Amino acid sequence: MSRSVPTAASAQVRAALDQHADEIAAILARYAATDPRLFGSVARGEAKNDSDVDILVQLTPGAGNPLLRVSGIAEEMSRLLGTKVDVVAPELLRDVVSAAAAAESVAV
Repeated sequence: MSRSVPTAASAQVRAALDQHADEIAAILARYAATDPRLFGSVARGEAKNDSDVDILVQLTPGAGNPLLRVSGIAEEMSRLLGTKVDVVAPELLRDVVSAAAAAESVAV
């Protein structure tokens, strides 16, 4: 069930993403990733202070090992935002999980 008013933690993460949009774009470009989308508790507006940030990205095919790329994005974004960031790409997820993440995702 979606909350009509996001939690303070969700709002803080969204504000940090907006504040660091240029740096995030540069990180994604380094790893040949596009279309970052939030999913999980932050996207639903239900994040708590200890919640991680879940991001779904599209990876440009043929630009290197997908697992290493999402790991690099996650590490750099975690440092930038000061909180744990998990990054996934559809090709690394089972179809059911990928569909669920895509269904609830919102643009960063």
